[in-house]
Amino acid sequence: MLLAIALPKPRFRWSVLTGRCRTRIAAGLVLLAIAAGYGLFSGQRFARRNSDEKAFDQPLVRIGHALTPLPFHMQGFTPQSDRELYLAAVITDQQDVSFGLTVLALRMIVTLTVGGIGLVLLTAGSTEWEIRSEAPIGGTSLS
Repeated sequence: MLLAIALPKPRFRWSVLTGRCRTRIAAGLVLLAIAAGYGLFSGQRFARRNSDEKAFDQPLVRIGHALTPLPFHMQGFTPQSDRELYLAAVITDQQDVSFGLTVLALRMIVTLTVGGIGLVLLTAGSTEWEIRSEAPIGGTSLS
């Protein structure tokens, strides 16, 4: 005896996935993928010294350098003893960490902005797809 299983009616109709909603969903997915890739790139570059010299996002790196300069008293400073040389090295290391955190924060701002725009596009496309799916089949077009 063959039992008939009633499958639920799908909520979305593939036939109405056209035009703007398809474009918005595709663009949203592309932006989310770009944001994820840039976020991974940012995390991998964080703890490496001089890894930002040849990075493709030089405007952000230059902003990071402008936001984290060496302290005023260190500019033009020449150490006279081993103790002063050690202190200069410690201050330079602290400036490097501060620069790395600043560039990471700037990159995360860009990542979250692009990812947010991608989510907005994905939401807009899927909402339009849902509205089109619920409209009568022979009804008016929203294209």
